[in-house]
Formats: sequence, C-alpha cells, structure tokens
Amino acid sequence: MKRIKVWLGLIVAIGLGLSQQVGYADSDYDNALKTAPQGISLENIFTPGTTSNNTAAVVATTNPAITGTQAAKVNNGKNQFGALWSTADNVFNLKKNETASMWIYFGNNGKKAADGMALVFHNDDRGLNATPTFGKTIYGETLGVWGIATDRKQATADKVAASAIQNSWALEFDTHPNKSTSYSNAGDADSFDVGFNGPHLANGYPGDVATYDMVKTTQLIPIPASGYYAQQQHEGVLNGDYTFLSNGSWHHLTVDWRADTKVLTYTFNDKDPVDGTDQPGVSEKATLDLDKIDPKNTGQAQWGFTGATGSSYENNLVVMERIPGLVDAKATTTLMDKETNQVIGDGGILKGGHKFQLDYQLDYLDGKQSWKDLIAKMNLPTNLNYDAAKITYADGTTNELSLNDLMDNQVEWSLPTELDSANSRATISLTGTAEDVKAAVNVAASASTFTAVNGVVTTDTAAFTLQPTLELNLFSLSGSSTQIEAGASAVFKGLVIIPEGIDLSNADMTVSGTLNGTALPDFKMPAGDDGRFDLTLTPDQLKAGSNVLKLWVTDPYKNVSNVVTYTIIVPGQLAFQSVAEASSFETTSLTGSSQQIKRTSDWQVKILDTREAGASWALQVTATPFVSSDGRTLSGELRYYDEDGQTAIGGDPITVSDGVSTDKDDVTDVVGNWQDESGLLLDVDGGAVRGNYEATITWTLNNAP
Repeated sequence: MKRIKVWLGLIVAIGLGLSQQVGYADSDYDNALKTAPQGISLENIFTPGTTSNNTAAVVATTNPAITGTQAAKVNNGKNQFGALWSTADNVFNLKKNETASMWIYFGNNGKKAADGMALVFHNDDRGLNATPTFGKTIYGETLGVWGIATDRKQATADKVAASAIQNSWALEFDTHPNKSTSYSNAGDADSFDVGFNGPHLANGYPGDVATYDMVKTTQLIPIPASGYYAQQQHEGVLNGDYTFLSNGSWHHLTVDWRADTKVLTYTFNDKDPVDGTDQPGVSEKATLDLDKIDPKNTGQAQWGFTGATGSSYENNLVVMERIPGLVDAKATTTLMDKETNQVIGDGGILKGGHKFQLDYQLDYLDGKQSWKDLIAKMNLPTNLNYDAAKITYADGTTNELSLNDLMDNQVEWSLPTELDSANSRATISLTGTAEDVKAAVNVAASASTFTAVNGVVTTDTAAFTLQPTLELNLFSLSGSSTQIEAGASAVFKGLVIIPEGIDLSNADMTVSGTLNGTALPDFKMPAGDDGRFDLTLTPDQLKAGSNVLKLWVTDPYKNVSNVVTYTIIVPGQLAFQSVAEASSFETTSLTGSSQQIKRTSDWQVKILDTREAGASWALQVTATPFVSSDGRTLSGELRYYDEDGQTAIGGDPITVSDGVSTDKDDVTDVVGNWQDESGLLLDVDGGAVRGNYEATITWTLNNAP
C-alpha cells in the first residue's frame, strides 16, 4: 500500500506539472483573444475541416474594445492538426479580382516557436476532409498542407507530393525552420527548410513533385549507409529573425488577386498592430499556375488555413477583416483647410485657427451581401476642435451625428443605413477649427475602423503639421519713395514686427519681392532679433524714371506679411553707351585713281536715351585732316554718305544720326544702322601717297534736334 501511495504521489506531481505548462500556454492564448483586433464574424464563412484529427475551431474574441469579431483557432497545443475551410458559399473566385485582409497571431515563443500555419487554396477532391496523409503521427513540418517525408529510402519526391493536400497552392508562415540533413535524421520530417536561418513566409504547390528535392545523405559509422531527406522549394520568401512571427503581436496580411494576370500579391505587416495605421510592410508576388490548382477548370478554389504541431507549438489564430466576394468596400479620408480651400495631404500644412472639414468616404464596390449594421469607430486627429458631424449618403439622405460622446479624440457611431449597389456611398463629414498653436505641431496619422459582421475596412488620416497663424507686419524705414542720381545704387531699409511670445528671429524670416513686376531672388534676413534688414538695388537693376519695388516677408510657418511698396526715381539721361576708342579703314593698294575706302569692323557708336518720351537728340561729328607719321597730309577727305548724298567732314559739325526717346530705355546703334556704302567713308584722290594716316574724329551728342 505504501508503494501504491508513492506512485500515486508521483502521478499527481506529474499531473500538476502538466497543468502548469498548459496554464502558461493558455495565458498567451487568452492574451491573444483579449488583444484581438477588430474583425468580422466567421459564421457561415469558415467551417472546421471534417478529418477526425482536426482540432481547429471558430472561437469568440474577448477584447472589450471590439465587437462582433470571431477568430479562427488553427492550433493551440502539441501534436495537433488544424484546418478551417471556406463554406460552399464563400469559395475563392479565380475568375474575378479579389482581395482578402486579415490579422494573424503566431504566439510569443520566439526561437522556441513551432511550427506555424499556412493560407491554402485547393481543389482537393476530399474537400473539407483535405489533409496530409499523416497516419497516426502529426508532423509539424507539414504545416497541415505540405507532403510527409518519412521514408529515408525514397529517392524521388513522388510519395512526398502525393501525401500533401492535392491541387493546392499554399502561403506558409513557418515559425520553426526544419534543417536536419544527417543520415540519422533522414525520414524524420525535419528537413524542408535547409538553407533557412529563421522564420519566413514562402509559397509553393504542396502536391507538386517539383516542390521537393530529395537529397542523398550518408553515414560511415557505425555501418556505412545512405538515405534521403526532402528539401522544399521556397518561392517569394519574406523572412526575418526569431521575432519576425512569434513575438506576441498580431500581424496584418493583405492578399490581392488579379484574375487577368494570374498574379497574387501578399503584403505582410502592412498595418501597425497597436493603432491600426497603414505602414509599408513587405511584399512578394506569385504568378499562379491554375492548371496545378484548378485542373478541372472550375474557376474557383476552396480556401482556408491549416497548421500542424509536433512536440513544440505556438498559438495560431486568424481574425478576418475582408472576405473575398462577400463585401468589397473601401474607405478614404480627405482633410481640407476651408479658408484656403486646399486639401491637406500627407506631410501637408494646416494653419492654426483655420476652419477645416474632415471627410471619411465609405464606398461599397461589390459583394454578395449588403454592408449593413455598420459601426464607425473613429480615432480622430488631435489638435483639432470638432464642432459638428454628419453623414451623407449617395441617395441624398443626411443624418446629424452627435459629438457628445467624443473623448480623447475617439467616438463611435452606429450608421443608420446599409450600403449596397443602389446606395453605394456614405460620407462622414466633421467640421471645426484647428487649434491656435504658438509653434509647429506634428499631428500623426490616425486610423478609423468601419466594421460590420461581413466586412471591416480601415482608413488613415494624413499626417500633417499644424502651424501657427501669425500676423507679420512689415514697415519701410525708408519712407515710400526716393530719388537717386543716375548710376547710383538705391537702399531700402525694412522692419518686421513679429508677435510677442513667438520664438522667431531674423534668421527665420525670408524676404521676397518684385522690381518693376519682375521677381527678385528671395533672401534670408541677417541674424539678429531687431527685425531689421536692408535691400540694395544696383544701377544695372534700375531703369530711368519710376522703379516700383514691392516687398513682403514670410516666416517658416508660411505666414506672409503685408506688402510694402517703395518707389525709386532715377532721372533720365542721354549718353554714349559705348564708343570705340580707335577705328580704322581697310588697308588699300593705291591705283593712281580716285578710290573710296571702307570701314573695318572695329567701329562702334551706341547712344543710350533713358529720358521721358518725346525728348530729341542729335549726333554730330567733326574730324581733323588725315596726316601721316612724317607730317604728310593725305590727298583726300572723310565724307558722310546717306540717302541725300554726301557731305565732307571737317571742322564744322555735321549731324549723322538723330532720334526721339520713348517710354523704354532706348539704345541706338549708330554704326550698326549704316550700310557698306553709307555712313563715314574715306575718299582718296589719284595723287595720294601711300603711308599710314591718322585723324581725330569727335562725336558730339546734343539733347536737342
């Protein structure tokens, strides 16, 4: 009897130990259900597989912050096979574009996690009874869909492929790499992941022979022998360290199927598990061979989730947001500054104190069911004061929404009207005034959820910057106008008054302006706190007469000051713009007869007239005789030719050009207007003696006719 008591005591102790282990597992399982994100009811959407060893089930979530959400429990213990499949009314339509979204939980076991789960599409003839042919033992390596590699003598993959779910494609979430390659482990169903160092997503065809490579392995001791292990081909891999999957967090997955291209895109971790806002995630594409998935060309596939565990496990759960074909809907947001009529996009700017309108637009696109009993769980942007809210439907119906329960920028509304193809849009509009801030505030994106038992969509507001609205006052310390001499610079002195209590200095301010309607380069005010700056305009920037300078100042918050107008008067002038210092005639061979010698290209006389319109001017010329270096006078003379004839140029002034000023700055190119046979030309007589001759030509510009 004593011995019996001892053994009973041992049995009790062992039982208590098992109980503690189960309690630990349940703690994570319970926490997963308590932190489950918003999803939908799975009633009549998923049903457990009908195999006798299936432990999967649809369970209720316990998160008090969500409503109407059920989870697919795939695995939550050792040596389990789990499968949940779509019902007959919710098969995956391979001939239409489809999108599914969901949250997936992989436990919190990190490096000790095992084994994972799979999203599966199949046309296995067994239907709800589809399973790998386990026999008496569940092999976690299969994840409930891949083949079973337990025959070390099998040199080809036929037997492995035949043991998988047939006519299938799977996206695996593998939390436990199976990498055994030794002879002693061949046939242990523990070698699919040779070459992988951590958890991963990958895809492939479980029932296809090409999915598996049989690799020969040998031993020398104690007896030489050889065997085979199976290595799985992985496509579209997404991987990470041991916190990639089993890290105690829910992970979001979006699956997008394009029927025309046969491309399925899966994007993982594309929503923040804490606040539900969108994030980039990681993505891969798979081009599906429908001959392998749908060999009978039914145009559809049963789909669902499978999992398998061995001696280790983690809790595997799925919460569905969007079921393909059930309700196809989307939500978008638009934030508008009502005072500028500008849409505030991601990274945009809303001015403090401005009126705004924030719209949440819900669109029903397609589906087998209407989108009804909608609950809007609004997580509104901070730093905005909300005054009113309403919902407007596509049919024109409008309902006021109460803000009485708004707290911590969160409010929940039950929407009174269902959305369907006949009334497909609802817009929730909130209006109010942005907070009057004194410095820039970065407002983060916020996610709102619109949920019904048959579909959940979320949308994020833009992340924007709320900037203060400031009244900047610009003053001229130079008065309203000035008159300067022609050729002088003009200096404008300005003063900017910044509202008290605002942490801005000169260096934060940008001065912009125009001169005579043309934009000037922007510049920063000089460092300091006195609000003063100078702007110097050089003579080449100014025209004769009235110059209009307009200036304004902008702060870093895009506030703009008043515009100051400053007039700069520059007296008009009549002047030579340019005159060649020396000019020449062409070198000519004398013939003993009279000759006309033409000018070279080095002649230049340009007149600048910036006077008021209507003023006259005249250009006159005189010249000395041409004399050689040895004092000999050239036998010939300088003459001016025009349409009226010719005139000898000597000591008496001769007018060779004239003009009248206009409203513009006029430049007259005197020499440029002469032809080869007009203007100043040198005529020599037959008795001219060769030599180099020089004369002095004097140009006289008169501001009169």
